[in-house]
Amino acid sequence: MTDRLWIGTISALLLLQTALGASAQSNTQLWSEVRLDWIKSRDVTYSVTIEPKILVTAPADDPWWATLDVTPSVEYTHGQWIDVLGELMVGRTKQTDDLNSTELTPRVGVRLHLLSNLEHDLVKEKVSRRRLVVRDLLRLEWRNLYYSTDKPDASTVRLRNRIELLYPITRARITDAGAVYLSSDAEWFWPADDPDKRFANKQRLRAGFGYRRSRAWRFEALVLADRSRDAADNGFTAVDYALDIKVRRVW
Repeated sequence: MTDRLWIGTISALLLLQTALGASAQSNTQLWSEVRLDWIKSRDVTYSVTIEPKILVTAPADDPWWATLDVTPSVEYTHGQWIDVLGELMVGRTKQTDDLNSTELTPRVGVRLHLLSNLEHDLVKEKVSRRRLVVRDLLRLEWRNLYYSTDKPDASTVRLRNRIELLYPITRARITDAGAVYLSSDAEWFWPADDPDKRFANKQRLRAGFGYRRSRAWRFEALVLADRSRDAADNGFTAVDYALDIKVRRVW
């Protein structure tokens, strides 16, 4: 197990190393996520995700910020391969001492289970036939920002696509109780136009470890690199790093 953990750690660092060439202009952040799931039937799950984020370090001329996002969602499982979901994210950000913003973002999307899966007989959960789990989450979102000053409100449509990879270390499958697993994903963000930096084109890489204590409790610790640019025809001008801690409770 120790060797596998070392291999996983090295793999995570190599994955995030690709972001280092983006720019010397970077900051570090602390993210956290608490997700509460209520499984209502084999097909339907209701969820609420609470995500506080805070800036830890930044270049001297960058303002400090903190944000809190709350996202209720509903997910419908269609067969063994596809989940359809709807989300409504409500966020509040303290951007500077003089400027706060409120974000209202509805999303629709699908999650594709790319390897063969069996649906669990008792609970709504995909159980992979293979150790490696591969998923693709595609979402379309309509972002709306409202500012506390006379700064004009902003709105844009953005497409985002996330490829997720999970691999169990201590159990045969990631759905087994007591499983420690590797978790990584890569996500791309494409706005429909060329808005300002708040709506930047992005690439996001995450990698780390997860622990499934039981069906009810799951935990993850990930390192994250976010590359962004102001417009599709510009180069990446900023890179942000974060530690992302996740807790999930399922009923």
